[in-house]
Amino acid sequence: MKNQVLILFVLLVSPFFSWAQGSVADEIILIQSAFGMEKRALVEDYMGFPKTSQFWMVYESYEGERRALIKQRILTINDYLESFETLSDADADRIAKAIIANNVSIANLQKRYHKRFNKVVSPTETAKFMQLDSFIQNTVLLAIAESLPFIGEKK
Repeated sequence: MKNQVLILFVLLVSPFFSWAQGSVADEIILIQSAFGMEKRALVEDYMGFPKTSQFWMVYESYEGERRALIKQRILTINDYLESFETLSDADADRIAKAIIANNVSIANLQKRYHKRFNKVVSPTETAKFMQLDSFIQNTVLLAIAESLPFIGEKK
């Protein structure tokens, strides 16, 4: 499972960092769409719920909200990359605050949906999903972080 997630990320998300100027929003939608289908297949395989399970209705709602938050994060990262060479104190502060706010929003989303998932599946199944989702998100975030230049570092 862990190898599948890493391979999926490398194939779908890493091209983001080599984008030329263009429609970042369109590229995000394309990547999220492809990644969303692959992620769902991983979740289906791991969780083993039938397609008629109420879990999937809650999952689709969760994924829609999560994708919007991840889109915000990617736009913030793109902003960082575009202003990296001329990053001012104000830019750095704005970007840091945006990432912190995004982290808080994602945590709040998980908290809300933890309750919703518990209404349709057992707490153990909810925890199992949350663990998988957390693993996927952390794997993606780590790979992104490893590819970003540090402030003050030469590109």
